Amino acid sequence: MRNLSSISVHPEIQDGAPVFSGTRIRVETFMDFMRIGVSVNEFLDEFPSITRDQALEVYDLVVREYSLDQMRTLADGGPMYQDSGRNNLH
Repeated sequence: MRNLSSISVHPEIQDGAPVFSGTRIRVETFMDFMRIGVSVNEFLDEFPSITRDQALEVYDLVVREYSLDQMRTLADGGPMYQDSGRNNLH
């Protein structure tokens, strides 16, 4: 199991969507920025309340093609498994 400290999920924060811990900024926003080609540095410039360590931990999951549901499971303490070189939840 991996300790995922950069993402938190709470039903009263952003309707239970995964957010960067200590903020109300949705991980989905980060994923959208990455999808359109915004760099991590540019994202951090727009959202200074997110630390570089948080952004890089989530970036690693985005690169590994984790879904928001998988990230939610990890944030809740769920397992992370290796499968053919990619991380997937089972």
